Amino acid sequence: MRLGDANFFNLLALVARNSNPGRADQWQEDGVRWIRERLSRSGPGFSMQIEVHTLSRDGSGAWTLLSAQEIWWDGARRDAFRRARWVHIVKGSRSDVVKWFNAQAVKFERNNQA
Repeated sequence: MRLGDANFFNLLALVARNSNPGRADQWQEDGVRWIRERLSRSGPGFSMQIEVHTLSRDGSGAWTLLSAQEIWWDGARRDAFRRARWVHIVKGSRSDVVKWFNAQAVKFERNNQA
């Protein structure tokens, strides 16, 4: 898995959904503090939404990760005509972030095999 690829974004969504079933704006999972922010606008010709997740881990190997997803729809909100996702390491090393996400993937695999 590489940061920013489809596998990463699928795992990010899986961890967020399973660790925050009530869709709170702030929560903690396995030593990582999550903050979720959402911005949306709607008008007669278009609608858009940007959801940003800021993940922070303190201590040895501390890191902060910023992930965003942007979606634009036509006026009837039937067809998304633009989707963009990106991720940025604000602080820390890529290897520490990937290590944490790989550990989460292993945890999900174990839980699904049981």
